[in-house]
Amino acid sequence: MRSLPIMALGLLLVAACEGGSTSGSPTAAADILIASDMPRSAYPSNIVPLEQAIELAIAQQGEIDGFKLSYLPLDDSLGYTANQAMGVQNINAMIADQRILGMIGPYTSNAAFTEIPAANAGDLAILSPSNTNMCLTLPVRYCARNVAVLRPNGHNTYFRIAPPEVAQGRAMGRYAANVLKVRRVAAFNEWVNTGPLVIDAFASELAKAGGTVVLRSDLDTGTATFNKFLAEAKADGADAVYAVTNSTDDRVCVARAQMQRLSFNAKFLITDGALDSTCIKDAVDGAEGILSTTTVVLPDPRTDPAAKAFVDAYRKAFPKNPSIPNYGFAAYDCARILIAAIKQAIETNAGHFPSRPQVVKALAALHFTGLTGVYSFDGNGDATSPMMSMYEVQKGAWVYKQQVSAGQS
Repeated sequence: MRSLPIMALGLLLVAACEGGSTSGSPTAAADILIASDMPRSAYPSNIVPLEQAIELAIAQQGEIDGFKLSYLPLDDSLGYTANQAMGVQNINAMIADQRILGMIGPYTSNAAFTEIPAANAGDLAILSPSNTNMCLTLPVRYCARNVAVLRPNGHNTYFRIAPPEVAQGRAMGRYAANVLKVRRVAAFNEWVNTGPLVIDAFASELAKAGGTVVLRSDLDTGTATFNKFLAEAKADGADAVYAVTNSTDDRVCVARAQMQRLSFNAKFLITDGALDSTCIKDAVDGAEGILSTTTVVLPDPRTDPAAKAFVDAYRKAFPKNPSIPNYGFAAYDCARILIAAIKQAIETNAGHFPSRPQVVKALAALHFTGLTGVYSFDGNGDATSPMMSMYEVQKGAWVYKQQVSAGQS
């Protein structure tokens, strides 16, 4: 998950948020509840609009095959962050209410590590719009917990539409090869454990177009001088440099300024750990044209009628908060995906109230076209064809360019 400090299509600037639900409708009369668990108190400007997007989707649906549908937002905040213990407490409360057939969240990957097994024990389907940590779904060697430990029931009940971190390499590799037409890339990594996997994925996509990573190096986090690496990259004929990091503190865009001083005019590509105004400042006169992937997917309401309909409905429902926040489109899609899965489970159950395992089974088999992509899920709960967004520095600001496929090909 990465929170963007940038603007695109005038949609990402979040105005002063309205607090709570506009409908104020009680859940007591509901037959079916969809819940969410996000750190509303800790990050109100980020979370309240996501809850509003979910509320809108549920209000638009109203009922599913005769069962009255409502929304129950819960808060896993403690102090100024999401809290694992609060998340588990909320999950247990959801499991105790048999009307709750699915949950949207968690917002942070850290909370997901405890909420996934708690939900799995109660066969509760959870669907996250924003988790990206690879260890939640993939058997990666460096993970502190085996994926099986997160699923004590022995089967998966966790799904996400945000791609895992390694997908940044796939998406950037495709864009570099097919759009930028680069063929020789030098890559350096300051993202401990995950970075080498990102570069491997990048290199694999580049190779499909006849390209190669001519130089790769693991550097200490926070490296301030890149001259040796850049001189070797230039000598190797690199036409792009890929800087891999998960933290703005690494200041990898300093390398772009140093490229300018070396008259090294290759493209400069980054992961979204460096996607903020600090990168632009560090690159000095070389910021123009820097490119980054991010998991925040933005449909364009100027060209996408469904996206425009959502934006118009959101602004009408929440006039004090007319802009769509990070992951707002994704949260709306998550609500609609859960609604579709519950509907399928009801139909499979001959019109009767479904069990939670039936909802999980329907979700696992679902094929759904949303605002942010076309979704089906693999056995791990990952979206099989997730999308990412590409951003570029233009005239001193990050600007949205297009969506890029991040799925396995």
